[in-house]
Amino acid sequence: MRSKSALNKYIVIIFGLGAGILISSLSIAGSTRTLKRTEDYVLFTGAHVPSLNRCETGDLHLYSSGPSGFRAVPFQVDKRDAGGLLVFPDEPDPLRDGTRLDLNDELVFMVKDAGNRSPQGAWVEGAAKGVEIELVDPLDGGRAWVYLFERPGQDPPDTADYVSQYEDDERIFALADQYEVGQPKSKYYYDWLKLKKPDGSWGADLFDRQKMGMKALLLNGSIPISIPEQEIQSRTLGVIDGPVRLVRREMRLAEIRIIGFKYITEFNNYFYGNGYVSPVEIEIPVTMYKLFLDLSFYYGMDFTEAAIGSVVKSPANPGGIKLDGKPDPGVDDKSDNLYMVFTGPEGSFIEVFVLDENLSQMLDRAIYIEEDPLKIDPGEDHPGSLIAGFYTASGSKLKKGTYNYAIYHYYPGRVSDQKTQEILNMIERSVEIEARPITPPH
Repeated sequence: MRSKSALNKYIVIIFGLGAGILISSLSIAGSTRTLKRTEDYVLFTGAHVPSLNRCETGDLHLYSSGPSGFRAVPFQVDKRDAGGLLVFPDEPDPLRDGTRLDLNDELVFMVKDAGNRSPQGAWVEGAAKGVEIELVDPLDGGRAWVYLFERPGQDPPDTADYVSQYEDDERIFALADQYEVGQPKSKYYYDWLKLKKPDGSWGADLFDRQKMGMKALLLNGSIPISIPEQEIQSRTLGVIDGPVRLVRREMRLAEIRIIGFKYITEFNNYFYGNGYVSPVEIEIPVTMYKLFLDLSFYYGMDFTEAAIGSVVKSPANPGGIKLDGKPDPGVDDKSDNLYMVFTGPEGSFIEVFVLDENLSQMLDRAIYIEEDPLKIDPGEDHPGSLIAGFYTASGSKLKKGTYNYAIYHYYPGRVSDQKTQEILNMIERSVEIEARPITPPH
């Protein structure tokens, strides 16, 4: 397991940003893929492929190489404007950054789609330019390759669509290969989660609702304050629905009316075929110890009856906590908990809660378990509490400033210690890339 200090280092672009530049020699013959990772996404920018800058993004297509030659794989380009903001197709000016590839535009694909190294001189019909992208696992040196070609005027090849958005009268859903999550319209929390089980069938809905919020005590000690999740409002500002990822930009508002405190934040949720991440930048407008005697934040998943009998493991609780509706006095809810692993008959998943370096020095992060079958919480469809999540204490130490945190929700199907470590490795040691231009055969 990685050290706490290393794993707490916050990485804004997650699960596989190509950050390193590796040098390797070209060869005439192809090479076989040795990269073992299968869950990462790989995200890089136009700056990694300067030979393709100013190409029309619609003319760029990604291929992997195998025994039968090139095969088109899911791939997308998401535009970022000069200020670094994502450009959403449903905003008032969706062409404000043009349609050509810029240095800060984001290109993304899944590591599982990378293949062998193609023999020198291999080419895709109709291509004008090409780039070989080599992926390297910094932990064991495993390698794989993909090929990005500019094919002017050619129709995009047919590939899989790993994740998509749809709506009904009540919710907005993200539907992916391994999971389906639903969020009530205008609300902050998700109240629907179905997982793909190892046999390929879908499990039952696991979520009553996510529970998130803040509890505080003013300095005079006389006024307890709570902001439950049903009072935090949310509005969708933009959606990018591509074949590799779904990006949903949201604005959220929370108020402490008694002291006139408002907390407004905008952030992007990134959904992939096997999980999603919520990286959040928060701005603390005042130094909290000047207002609060105590302050804590919590995030938990309140499960339906379908989760009864499931087990939650964490670094501080390696033996597991059985969710059976009966409080477990042996739960360690004081020690640091970076992640939790949920396994049960209706599916399994991994949650990772990452604080940036400054937050990790000011907040104490621990596991949050609540099992109370008699507890009534207004707005629930399933009475009682069957909750697993995280909380952060010592929030009164927060100083005025801007901070980052992220919660990773990963649904890889079959969960194991090895799979958990693979996902932690993605966060800590992402796949490195080198891109090099290739030339067509003469």
